Amino acid sequence: MPDPSDFENASGLTFRDHSLLQRALTHRSYLNEHPEFALEDNERLEFLGDAVLDFFVGEYLYHRFPEMREGRLTSLRAALVCEEALARFARALHLGDYLLMGHGEVESGGRKRPATLCATFEALIGALYLDQGMEAVDRFVRRLIEPEIARILAYDLDKDPKSLLQELSQGELQLTPTYRTVAVRGPDHAREFTVEALIGGRAYGRGVGRSKRAAAQEAARQALRTLKEDLRRRHVENNVTSQLPDGLRRALLVVLDRLAGRDVTWALTGSAALLLNGVQVEAHDLDLTTDQAGVQAVADALAEFVVTPAGWWETDELASQFARLQVGGVQVDVIGRPFVIKRPGGAVAIRPWAIRHEIDFEGRKLPIIPLEAELIAYAMMGREAKVQLIADHLRTHGYDEGLLRELIADQDLPEETSRKLWELLQ
Repeated sequence: MPDPSDFENASGLTFRDHSLLQRALTHRSYLNEHPEFALEDNERLEFLGDAVLDFFVGEYLYHRFPEMREGRLTSLRAALVCEEALARFARALHLGDYLLMGHGEVESGGRKRPATLCATFEALIGALYLDQGMEAVDRFVRRLIEPEIARILAYDLDKDPKSLLQELSQGELQLTPTYRTVAVRGPDHAREFTVEALIGGRAYGRGVGRSKRAAAQEAARQALRTLKEDLRRRHVENNVTSQLPDGLRRALLVVLDRLAGRDVTWALTGSAALLLNGVQVEAHDLDLTTDQAGVQAVADALAEFVVTPAGWWETDELASQFARLQVGGVQVDVIGRPFVIKRPGGAVAIRPWAIRHEIDFEGRKLPIIPLEAELIAYAMMGREAKVQLIADHLRTHGYDEGLLRELIADQDLPEETSRKLWELLQ
């Protein structure tokens, strides 16, 4: 069971009433499995924390930007207290690691779910306010929002997502988005609305909020991400002029056929993935990325092609679970993650990506690492030329900003490296 005092030690916060902190870190799923637990869950504290954050951020922005007009102040506040931003603060604090949750919720990824992290952060603020008042909230929240404000203003992230979605949809598809309320839950004093953003009758995004407007904004934000990815995928499928060399194509088809239907999560990465994602590079071999158990599973599925058995592989520069194959004369490297890179300043590990994409390849679905993830991986490996090449392509053809931010957070990318990547994309 996570110990709230461990969170205090890690965060620097100290609560007078530890039951408040325990309540803030108790998800309702835990009480469902442990009805004997003495405290309530964090939903009432979430309600209070939401109100406290709205007030604190509003007052802070009012004094911080005395010349800013009301409309921009409102959009900036919304960007600072939206689910995505609060979930990012929660990740920075590793809040998910300290949550009391039911086993089923943990198994389904609850500790990393943005909505859960956002709600937990709000509950923490509510608990801190009850324990020590607004001055303590000010000290704690100010250090989180100041760099976030700079990032939002630098990239215009506070712009209204509904307007941005309409501009993109009308410009690219000649279609105007519409919004549909699909669910209303909760008592009159605590309504929760679920809204879908539709383009041409297709649901591109879904949002949940305490008002229809808030839910629609979240739906538009998700729809923007989906539409941008669709447009980029369409560009890749329609405009890639260089295809894989015949040998690599045949080898990849063998891999796809052998791994079809098997319980292994893998994706194509490296130069072949760059080429199929639309980046003009030379590809001479195939690289597959998977988890450590997946290396053995791939080797078993393609046993007659194995030249280096699955096992731990280490050099002066890197270390990982690894296997090497020769499929029709083509070298196929299978790399398990975490993939440890040895750098002068210390080793770093590229963890398994939480998000993978698929593209159509010779009538089959090919799991492939998105370019946003490749950009991060090459940056962590110090491959400056590849980083520049991928950044140039993304800047020209568009990229999924939300996905990139999520992947950066997943990999605990150093702030300096993250900042450099954003600069390259401008």
